Amino acid sequence: MGCMVRKYYNDFETDRSVAVLDKLTSSADFVLIGGWAVHNYVKLQKSKDVDLVIPLESLGYFKGIGMQKHEISAFYSMIDGIVVDVFVQGYSDKELTIPISDILGNYNRVRNIKVVDKNMLLLLKLCGYFSWDRAKIEKDVIDVVSLLFYGEIDLKKVREYINRYKIEDRNVRMGILEYLDKGANLWEYLTESKEEYVRLRNRYREEIKKTIY
Repeated sequence: MGCMVRKYYNDFETDRSVAVLDKLTSSADFVLIGGWAVHNYVKLQKSKDVDLVIPLESLGYFKGIGMQKHEISAFYSMIDGIVVDVFVQGYSDKELTIPISDILGNYNRVRNIKVVDKNMLLLLKLCGYFSWDRAKIEKDVIDVVSLLFYGEIDLKKVREYINRYKIEDRNVRMGILEYLDKGANLWEYLTESKEEYVRLRNRYREEIKKTIY
């Protein structure tokens, strides 16, 4: 997208995370979700953690690298100091808004990585907002807003997913509008000026109101 913005994470953190992601890409089958998925679409803010959904067939590989349970049905691995959150087909569906089998079947290849469909990604990132970690909340806001501003999101497709997966459309609409408002305090991570942020925010507020209701 080309604009110069302030980095949210330092290069030391993100470079280690990229190395882990590259290692996993050459070793296991997965679809990328989360912050790195957003970065692959908009090339703006990089990520620190790695978030994946995996088919059941990949479970053995992740168990072999020390995967542990950190929720009833969600898992993680610590690889070279980087947290890798893993959502497993057949085990972790209740952790995500969209069934894992559908995520595994809806992706684009970016840098030889399977990256979840960006319209699904927007809804998955919205669900990540309710977190106790302030930094994660801020990063989710940045990721959702950057997808809206620069990711060529198809709001009609988002609406289709909302209907298909019986997601409360009012919550999605209010959530996106709230993100757009919160993003005003994080504009330097998203645009070159606050004025540019306000212009884009106002444009997408109107589009959201017309499409998701």
